[in-house]
Amino acid sequence: MVVLGAMSFGLALLLMGFDGHEAMALGPRGPLVEEFWDNMRRYALYALTVSTGAIYTILQPLVELLKNPISAVLILVIVGGAIFIVSQVVTAMVGLSDFSYDYGY
Repeated sequence: MVVLGAMSFGLALLLMGFDGHEAMALGPRGPLVEEFWDNMRRYALYALTVSTGAIYTILQPLVELLKNPISAVLILVIVGGAIFIVSQVVTAMVGLSDFSYDYGY
């Protein structure tokens, strides 16, 4: 989801830079707005490459572990438990659970 968002944001920034007009931010001697959008495009591309590299680096050892049936079951239990714990924490943070904490004082 993050990768898709970064790609669409980068594409939008890239398309915004192709209008053919030079916009002056602070007059003729000020910095050009095009330099700002070029930097924003490069930062979006940087975020895209870093996130895809991180995802690849995380998933590569997991793919190797999934080849063994015993470690595959262990990985699936760990991932399922992590998803359950994160969902419980987010549900409690948002206030959708019925849990109420009674203060001791």
